[in-house]
Amino acid sequence: MKVDNDTKERLKVLLIFLLQSYKVVMGSMLTLFVPQLCEGGGVCSLVDNVTKEGVLHRASLGINFMSMISFLACYYIELQRENWCIKYLDISDDHGDNNLPLLLKDMPELEVKLHEINDKYYYSSHITACVYLMNLILSTVSIYEHSAGASTVTSYISFVILVLFKLNNAIAISKDSKNNNMALSAYMTELQSFNVLDEDYNDFIKYKDDKLEDAKLGDVKIELADYEKRKNKKMGNDNILIADLNSI
Repeated sequence: MKVDNDTKERLKVLLIFLLQSYKVVMGSMLTLFVPQLCEGGGVCSLVDNVTKEGVLHRASLGINFMSMISFLACYYIELQRENWCIKYLDISDDHGDNNLPLLLKDMPELEVKLHEINDKYYYSSHITACVYLMNLILSTVSIYEHSAGASTVTSYISFVILVLFKLNNAIAISKDSKNNNMALSAYMTELQSFNVLDEDYNDFIKYKDDKLEDAKLGDVKIELADYEKRKNKKMGNDNILIADLNSI
């Protein structure tokens, strides 16, 4: 069964979404997943982090859930927008990104719908960023009070960086799409291929080839010298033989 291009794009979007949703859950639920010390001195389990008492901890856990729900809502709007773009639009290397606004001038219904989904994506990404900022502040203070050392720091940094990259990408795409009446994809990124040698490495290859060539020339010179030496030795032996014959 032949799979059409739209289906391939949807499957790609779904795969990227599943990968991103994992890191967003980990990065939103910082109070739950970042290693912390419990009262006994050991590292808290997930159950300990859920049931642990304390006003700050409970507040952090609450804002964690709020942040995750905000992300899920943003993802829902983002996926709706992506599905609409796949259904009604396409990607062509023959035209620039600014070609769509020109086409939509003759299609007011599509233009109005694009404005609508771009606005929803823009506001949802910004609201999610604000909620995550509050989440980050409360969670950081709570986690700092129960830090387990290096494991806490490394886990915290890795989770936060993953989420910040996602938020930065969503805000940049939604802002650019809204301001320029475009339909930039949140998932379809163009990959670049390394197709030439690095300049420094290329110089090294040339240097190595020159050295190899010099070595070959050196071997040839040695062989010529040996040949001349053998030739001269043979000529000397022949002259001695002729002298002996003449004396007879």
